[in-house]
Amino acid sequence: MQLLQACVCLLTSSRKQKCGGFTYDIKCRPCITRGVKCSFQEEVKDLRYNPYLRLRPSRSSPISADSVRPDNDALPVPASSAAISPTLAALGHGDAQPLSPALLAPNHAAPADEALPNQIDSLKSRIVDLESRLVAAQSGHADYIHTPSQSRVETSFVHQFKAGQAQPNHQSPIISLGSFSNSNSHSLSPQGGVNTDGPLKALNSIQTHDPVQFEVHDPVTRSVLTEGEAHVIFRLYFSNCHPNAPFLDVELDTDIDRVRSSSVLLFLAILSVGGRFWSASSKTSCWLHPRYTEVVRLLDAEVMRVTLRPNHDDQKLETVQALMLCAHWMPFDLTNVQERYRSRFSEAGAWQCLGLAIRWATALALERSCHTSFLSPETVTREDVQRFRAMLYLVESDHYLALSARRPSYLNPKPLHSVLSNFLRCKYVQSTDIRLASLFKVAYGAHFTGCRPTTIESVEAFDKDVQLIERQFTSSQSGRSMDGFSQHFPFTSLRWYRLSYACAFLDAADPAQRSGKALTWAIEWASQILTHLSRPSATTNNGVPSPIQVQMEPDPSVIDIMSYAIDHYFVVIAYAAFFLVNSWLSNLIDMNLRPTRQHSNGTLIQDATDPSTSLLFRLVDVAARTFEAASPLEGHLARRYAPLLHGMADLIMSSSTQAQIQTHLQTVGNANAVMPDTNLGPEFQSHHLGDDLWEMWQQAGLEPMIWSNILDDNQLGLS
Repeated sequence: MQLLQACVCLLTSSRKQKCGGFTYDIKCRPCITRGVKCSFQEEVKDLRYNPYLRLRPSRSSPISADSVRPDNDALPVPASSAAISPTLAALGHGDAQPLSPALLAPNHAAPADEALPNQIDSLKSRIVDLESRLVAAQSGHADYIHTPSQSRVETSFVHQFKAGQAQPNHQSPIISLGSFSNSNSHSLSPQGGVNTDGPLKALNSIQTHDPVQFEVHDPVTRSVLTEGEAHVIFRLYFSNCHPNAPFLDVELDTDIDRVRSSSVLLFLAILSVGGRFWSASSKTSCWLHPRYTEVVRLLDAEVMRVTLRPNHDDQKLETVQALMLCAHWMPFDLTNVQERYRSRFSEAGAWQCLGLAIRWATALALERSCHTSFLSPETVTREDVQRFRAMLYLVESDHYLALSARRPSYLNPKPLHSVLSNFLRCKYVQSTDIRLASLFKVAYGAHFTGCRPTTIESVEAFDKDVQLIERQFTSSQSGRSMDGFSQHFPFTSLRWYRLSYACAFLDAADPAQRSGKALTWAIEWASQILTHLSRPSATTNNGVPSPIQVQMEPDPSVIDIMSYAIDHYFVVIAYAAFFLVNSWLSNLIDMNLRPTRQHSNGTLIQDATDPSTSLLFRLVDVAARTFEAASPLEGHLARRYAPLLHGMADLIMSSSTQAQIQTHLQTVGNANAVMPDTNLGPEFQSHHLGDDLWEMWQQAGLEPMIWSNILDDNQLGLS
């Protein structure tokens, strides 16, 4: 018996199971030494050390450890199950031999070297007999019995759904680990009428203990915010931020009580975004809520819980929506440097956060099921529209980041595109859904080349598709009042899609194609993005700024929108300015965005334009001043990129200063006295200023993978 005890002890250590084996009379040596019932059960009560206690408690009736039946008593069968009672009873009262008395009385057992082989043989025969009876019962009553093999256990986010297993109403099945619902009176689950011994014995009693709820992240419950503050932040979000990313339902999700009771994660995500603009109307030096960092801390804890310890309440659309909010408005952290705030935003960070939302959407089978309801539009519910709208924006964001961050897209837009017209005709459509559908159509067009065009014809075809979508959107808005976002929509998102698509081609194109039509189109679209930041009076009839205009002034309506814009919108502006300055430094365009000209001997014709009045300087300058006007001094992402834009403007101005110094030195015959870092030959000037531009780009926290590789390898060191 000592050998048997040692074996049980080894099994206990390796499997992390409680003592007992097949009966509770057998103890492992450590428990016998301590004189405890089970050290695993009695000494590890802390949730941090016992993973079983962190599982959601079962609703099944508790099973006492003292009520163990070594020979398995009869199954409790309801009166309504008379048809299968004899078979079920046979499982418990058959003619199988009872367990060996040696197992029931280990203190009086025979020597281990004599009794152990017989005991093992007895146990094996007992197991085989029980398994055969269970198989017979299942096959004889397949219409009545719901066995564990017919259920798919979903206890973690990492379990993926399989095609063909979508549930009615697109809800994932919710079955707790080690326990199947007792609502099925014919269940043969271990937590039903059959008492499970052996390794699964741990699961019998684990689910009967209600763990202490340490993970309460509701900011109102935790006294981080008052209910009044939460209501105000909700209003701020839906009135100012929601139109920038309109994937929530303004009828349902504005109900703060419903959101709070349905999903703490979505509740926290909305509060963390709205809390960024708490005092925006007061125009203070920092708009963040006074306890913003505490809200973010709770949001981080809830995201970690949902990611690492999800439960069945997390398997819903609200989890996907919350992660999408986090990807579009990433939180700020308080640094140790003079109480300064720094945004977590980066292209890689947004892509990773959006990828987490995509994983949840995939696990919930949203991309495979949300469109099926619209095959019969007359039966569409508001919940169906909610799911479809969220997936529209998620698919669009997936392709948007695939273009800007040069990363692969994941979701397939074709199923949603097939029923898009039915979605726009349903009675639950919102005013922003037309704009959202237009964005989705653009992403659908980019999907055909995998967001990686390889020919100039692909860029031209994509431009034609976007032009058609823009005309359809404009015509759909005729006769109705357009909100500010719809008015600016063609010059922001649609122009950015064109620019990023052309740059994706220029990245992969050979040097001979980098100065062709694709570059000309890209320069035009980048200039249109920046031109739209200025007042309408600063442009001519065709939307091109006047070359003789001295200064452009920021448009107040654009400033209002950019104050609450998603994080990536500031990258759009910064990249458009960088692209133009980069092209100028590469001697591809002059300061008025015209193609450079060459003398007959191949040298460039110098541009005599005053940089302060040049079109390039005015576009970059108005972008920098728009960023400053749209943001407070602290706690806003625009303040990270404003110095970058000012630095670009200074580079443009410094080219004139350096050229004047060079001309003066050549006049006095002392050109050789020029310092190495002020050598002003065109190729040296481009290289020197390009290094400065590269350094400023890095200091702004932007990634090199999102710009076009239109320069030779010997200029900015890019490949």
